[in-house]
Amino acid sequence: MDKKVFLAVTLCAAIYLIWYSMYSKNQAVPPAVPIQQKVEVKQTAQEQVLTTQKTTEFVILQDTVVLGEKPYAVEVSPQGGVIHSIKLTEYKGQKLEALTSLIGGKGDLELTTPALEWSYISGVRYQIKNNEKTKLILSYEDTNLSIERTYSFFQEKYYLDHLLKITFKKHPPNHLFVGLQAYREATRLENERREVLFLKSKGITKWDISKIDNVQEDLGDGQWTGISSRYFLKALLNIAPQMKPQFQARPISQEEISINLIYMLSGGFAGRKSETIQSTSIQIPLRLYYGPKDIDILKAAGHNLDSSVDFGWFTVVAYPLLVALKWFYKYVNNFGIAIILLTVLVKILTYPLTYKSMKSMKEMQKVQPQLQKVREKYKDDKEKLNKEMLQLMRAHGYNPMSGCWPILIQMPIFIALYNVLYGAIDLYGEPFFGWIRDLSEKDPFYVTPIILTLVMYLQQKITPATVTDPMQQKMMTLMPVIFGFMMLWLPSGLTLYMLVNSVVSIAQQAYLTKSFQKIEVAA
Repeated sequence: MDKKVFLAVTLCAAIYLIWYSMYSKNQAVPPAVPIQQKVEVKQTAQEQVLTTQKTTEFVILQDTVVLGEKPYAVEVSPQGGVIHSIKLTEYKGQKLEALTSLIGGKGDLELTTPALEWSYISGVRYQIKNNEKTKLILSYEDTNLSIERTYSFFQEKYYLDHLLKITFKKHPPNHLFVGLQAYREATRLENERREVLFLKSKGITKWDISKIDNVQEDLGDGQWTGISSRYFLKALLNIAPQMKPQFQARPISQEEISINLIYMLSGGFAGRKSETIQSTSIQIPLRLYYGPKDIDILKAAGHNLDSSVDFGWFTVVAYPLLVALKWFYKYVNNFGIAIILLTVLVKILTYPLTYKSMKSMKEMQKVQPQLQKVREKYKDDKEKLNKEMLQLMRAHGYNPMSGCWPILIQMPIFIALYNVLYGAIDLYGEPFFGWIRDLSEKDPFYVTPIILTLVMYLQQKITPATVTDPMQQKMMTLMPVIFGFMMLWLPSGLTLYMLVNSVVSIAQQAYLTKSFQKIEVAA
């Protein structure tokens, strides 16, 4: 393959890696039209817009109830019936103290409404009807309504179920909100790539959590909403198929935001049909998930929660690679070794493409002296130069794209494997050997990035030279340094993959070079 093409592809890959590591693919979605602009004029005069609604200030009381032990413990307050904290008590036996920054706030499962007449329900004090280690029932009643909230905890599961029963003794509000809270920003590695997610029938919508400075809404028929980080997820799932809640996110302070599932109790949105609850007695079953973004665990929680795991454009390629990585791990019990084996397997499967690319580069090397003469002869006539170069390559049976396509075909595999090793929680807290104690974090002593730089430089030197332009040669020389510099801060598991990939590429290249030499001698 012409090194011009190789240089272009390599630069594209470098730009992608730099952009990906700096911005982590977080994009802010433009604000939707606020709900209050779409509601029919059936609201009472007391129904206020949500942006002016104040979230109740919850105070941690001494009589909070703790549910569960493993894999996490939940602290519930009778004041407001909200969850004050969720502590992940068991996940790979380490770093558990860092996960509280994913939670944020003191009001998960807060019940609110924009109607002033009913706004007090967010802060009512519930009576404890039943208090077991895995089940809690809270109740409240006054002259206007009665509420019963049942929390059901499941051992060895990363979720709890919450059944909300409300009976209104007079005309109910038009909307009922059930929400979660989260910090806007976090500095720990576990909380990179923080996003707000909303899954609806037409797909998933994402917002960068740090950019939610005003109300964000989505009026689609929702299934769940959540706060996602690089490795963990807190999500609120609507588990009643006949109900189709909408979504809203809003800032509640400079540090925190609130996200809500919106249930319509009466009325509807102007201009569209919507699932509403006409009865004055309602039941809203919910599920609260808090745990790792492990695809198997998410699937077990149901309701398409595994769609929170996104490996980018080439997810369809990434999933089989992740399955293969886990399969290797099952037998070697070390994700570092599993990465090495998976990399070797990918290189073996793509060997025919490597062979074709290498053969093309050898053919290009043969005609390079003649191409240089053509460049010198027609250096002042670009149109004539391109025409003569194309004719010369055709005369020698060389197709410029024959060396390019094998590289381009391999790019989705490279990007997909990159995304898997960067974002898969399977590497979280997993050691390799020696100084590499966590494959999800950077190499603490930068040994592997330095070795990678040297290996890539060696690979470049033994690659057939097809470029004579001094500027292009200088850029090619700098590429190993650029890649090595990027890998200084990327996960050591990803650096290990790049290193093994380069070593295997050198071995394949050396073998192919000898094979081509034998063919030339025999000819």
